[in-house]
Amino acid sequence: MSDDDIPVGALLGAAYQAVVHGQDLAAREAVELVKELGFDKDGTAKPFRFAYQRTEATEAGPQVRTVHATVPLLSLVSPPTLSIDKAAISMSLHLVSQDIETEPADASTADGETPAAQKITPRLKGRIVHKDAGNAVMTIESTLKQRDLLGSSRLTQLLDAAVSDRDHLWYQVLDQAEPFREVATKLIDAVNQDGSTGNAVGVRRFLQQLWQLKESVTDAVSAFRDGQPEKIPQLHQRWNTECVKLAWIDRHTEPESMTQMRRTFLATATAVWNALLPGAPVAEFGPPPVKQLQGRFESAVTALAAASPDLAGLPERLRRLRAAVAQGCTARDYKEPDDITAALGRYNKIATEIRGMWNPSVLSRESWDAQDVLAAAAKEVWDALVHGGELEDFRVDVAGLEAKSTQALQELLNQVKPFPDPTQTALLARAYKPAFDALKKAQIAWKSRTRHPQYVVEITGFLNQFNYEISRIERREYSRATKSAWNDAVRDWNGKAHQFWGHLIDITSHKVADIDSVK
Repeated sequence: MSDDDIPVGALLGAAYQAVVHGQDLAAREAVELVKELGFDKDGTAKPFRFAYQRTEATEAGPQVRTVHATVPLLSLVSPPTLSIDKAAISMSLHLVSQDIETEPADASTADGETPAAQKITPRLKGRIVHKDAGNAVMTIESTLKQRDLLGSSRLTQLLDAAVSDRDHLWYQVLDQAEPFREVATKLIDAVNQDGSTGNAVGVRRFLQQLWQLKESVTDAVSAFRDGQPEKIPQLHQRWNTECVKLAWIDRHTEPESMTQMRRTFLATATAVWNALLPGAPVAEFGPPPVKQLQGRFESAVTALAAASPDLAGLPERLRRLRAAVAQGCTARDYKEPDDITAALGRYNKIATEIRGMWNPSVLSRESWDAQDVLAAAAKEVWDALVHGGELEDFRVDVAGLEAKSTQALQELLNQVKPFPDPTQTALLARAYKPAFDALKKAQIAWKSRTRHPQYVVEITGFLNQFNYEISRIERREYSRATKSAWNDAVRDWNGKAHQFWGHLIDITSHKVADIDSVK
């Protein structure tokens, strides 16, 4: 037998043994790597710490949150944990001999059972076929498989989630930003062209401010894209500030086509800001709708009526004011300018009535303030209805009230001289003094809008002093001619006294003393 003749069993077994030995070596290498890389000397697993940024949608807008994670180091490192999934051995074998070995049968058992049959084992010998001029041909094919590690898979999931969440929010912002960009370009082009023709809206300053508004939104979207959300609130504040500067736009000179573009511009910009900063207020520019102005006016009417409950007749006149405004708004809807003018005339007539009926003694600071609010609301709504229309002011005319009161006080002083008796003349002059002091105190109260109770107490004190001096005047019997002159003077004095105090206080609730006539 040639030296190349090898028992076939040993030949096949050696091939498979080599495969198993290879897997054994890989396992031993993995154990050494785990011991050296994965654990400290005390047997504690070595940690691997890392952080990543995660973009989340919150009420305050997209927020970047830093997430910290710690995983065992071995969950990120893949040791050579190989498993042989399949092995195929191929060789060209030439069989050179075949023997059969027979082992003797087992001896009879004690209980007389028949012994087992003889064992027959084949013995094959062969040699690997040689190539013509090379070594023997023997091929071993194996499939190795690396096991997946749970820790590294989890890390991949975390990082993928962070990226996908940000992409999701980004596409939301992008969906809103594109319509804004288109309408902003159209609006700016329209304003630029309008300016070249000399129309009222197309002004250089307006164009610059529109550019600033557009850039505020564009920069905010870029900041979100670049992972810099901290810049977005500042840009949002810049938008609101610029909108306030653009509030002067006149609805009567703005073309209807540009009005529609402006409203679309604001709507698309609001959508972008809501995507970036959910819940944040977004300022607008341009005149508000007439319906909204009418609602403000009606709310202000209700507030003024509640703040001035002691002024008789005011609720009814305020109701008529509201009706005049409603008629004007309806006429505007039906494009009837003459009816709008007529409604304004009715409003002005009622406003004049209200201005003449105010009594300082029934006013409070709340009433003063409510008058201002209603006056502002009235101006806005009528400016929207009538371009350049004159509006009567229904509020307390402090300057006019001061002028009337001063004139009435002077006329009261002039009524001292006609009295024929010097004693009574001196007493009347003493009565004039608290009237003078009351007017000075009232003027201070009107300008500072002193609260109603304090004002009434102070003016009532002066009125009581006035009444006391009047009560000291005695009636005397005079000749027929003197009696007539006395009564004429008394009548004029009493009339002027009532007129003067009526400007300062409610004389239906606070009596003004009269000088008696001679019967």
